[in-house]
Amino acid sequence: MKTAKIISIIGHPIFHPTWMMIILMLTGITSFMPQNNYVFLGITLLMTCLIPGLVIMMVKRWGLIKSLEMEDREDRLGPLFIMLLFLYAAYRYFNKIPMLAIYNFYLTSVIVVTVLAFVVSFFWKISMHTLGWGCFTAFLFIMTTVSVRLYLPYFIVSIVASGIVASARLKLKSHDNAQIYAGFAMGFAAVIVSYFFLIV
Repeated sequence: MKTAKIISIIGHPIFHPTWMMIILMLTGITSFMPQNNYVFLGITLLMTCLIPGLVIMMVKRWGLIKSLEMEDREDRLGPLFIMLLFLYAAYRYFNKIPMLAIYNFYLTSVIVVTVLAFVVSFFWKISMHTLGWGCFTAFLFIMTTVSVRLYLPYFIVSIVASGIVASARLKLKSHDNAQIYAGFAMGFAAVIVSYFFLIV
């Protein structure tokens, strides 16, 4: 149970934008301006993880949500709205850098998936973990079609990680199978549909 808890924390989708920026840096997307690598990474970490995470912790301290784990559907709405605000702020920042357009598409996909999570949370407790991993994996799938050599290893790792995180969430009894599978499928499909509408 303890291992599942650790996996659940490490696999939380709040870390995904930062991980994706690291992957794009490692595969050379930011090689045109290497002096800005740490600036991009720092801004991503602050705007999509650290600051929204701190705000959500403050919301918990104020008693507006019961738990940081957000096991209740109602507890998810406020944190999801906070995430949307900071994701949009990050999108606006990176939108000013044309050479990072592919990363901005990823942020757009994350925003779309977060909006879906917000809407669905009014009615059902979908797995936000697998929703995020579906989004993450779908983006790497698209990148793999562009360059198999560069992105295939990351795509394979994302599939394995998705399965591990999904198993951890089931082990913790945070979700049932339907919520887990629906989350991944919705996250994956949202990115693919966004790709055909925005890129192709």
